[in-house]
Amino acid sequence: MINTDASGQGSLVYGKTSDHVLSVKAILLGGEVLETYPMTVELAERFSQQQSTIGRIYSTVYHHCRQQRQLILAKFLRLNRFLTGYDLRYVFDDTMTQFDLTRILTSSEGTLAFITEAKLNITPLHKIRRLFNIKYNSFDSALRNAPVMVSAKALSVETVDTTILSLARDDIIWHSVSKLINDVDDKKLSALNIVEFSGDSEEKINQQLTRLCSQLDKLIQAGNSEILDYHICHQLADIENIYTMRKKAVGLLANTKGLAKPIPFIEDTCVPPENLADYIAEFRALLDRNNLAYGMFGHVDAGVLHVRPVMDMCDPQQEVLMKQISD
Repeated sequence: MINTDASGQGSLVYGKTSDHVLSVKAILLGGEVLETYPMTVELAERFSQQQSTIGRIYSTVYHHCRQQRQLILAKFLRLNRFLTGYDLRYVFDDTMTQFDLTRILTSSEGTLAFITEAKLNITPLHKIRRLFNIKYNSFDSALRNAPVMVSAKALSVETVDTTILSLARDDIIWHSVSKLINDVDDKKLSALNIVEFSGDSEEKINQQLTRLCSQLDKLIQAGNSEILDYHICHQLADIENIYTMRKKAVGLLANTKGLAKPIPFIEDTCVPPENLADYIAEFRALLDRNNLAYGMFGHVDAGVLHVRPVMDMCDPQQEVLMKQISD
């Protein structure tokens, strides 16, 4: 998780792995031990003056990131999720008074050093959890409605499309979630937003639930056909069952019958959340033009979706098409 700077459900609140790595101990190619931690720029400058491998590392990172600061700020978008690669932006803090080489190692995928130890920040688990399952008549409707959930101060907003839901219906997992999604015979159900609220104050959570229920009820009563219905899970076991179905999406897609399989070659697409629906609409049009089926699921609150086009990698033409779709 440190090597890929991983994050998942709830990242809008909890952040990424790099936000919780306080320091690391790593081994360099020549066997030297590198220990990283936040320090003042003055101390970083002193390290950079040392005539050693570690001194050269500090010198290279410190001076490059300082001299190229404006270019880095211009090119590296302020996304909740980031790219896998060297996180040049956060080596310095916003005030340029603190320096931390740890941010270069998190997300470097082992290309810079072999991490042997890490000191991590930990946070307490919330005591109270509630989950909304909101049904939509289309995947586009679910994506466009997601910002409403985020603005309601939800911990997370996850989404699954009609392909995942159809596969789940034919899987044993459906027995544990059908009553929680409600109305298993509803053929209009094409997407699901899974919205979690959590915290330590039951009064505050209930207020958030009431506000969101009021918003959804008004939309439904006004004849908004996009939102079909919603259901609230109060029990932890029910919440975990819904998440089990969501997490099983990869396995459900992999079990697709036939030679063509959902392939993760455009995985973890990430765009600003407010642009996600338009981006996915264009993306789906591209896949439709090429007569490709697909499954989509992921963290709609952070603008991150897992997109799995169904392709036969034993077909040379599909191999060429894979490159074209990726480009």
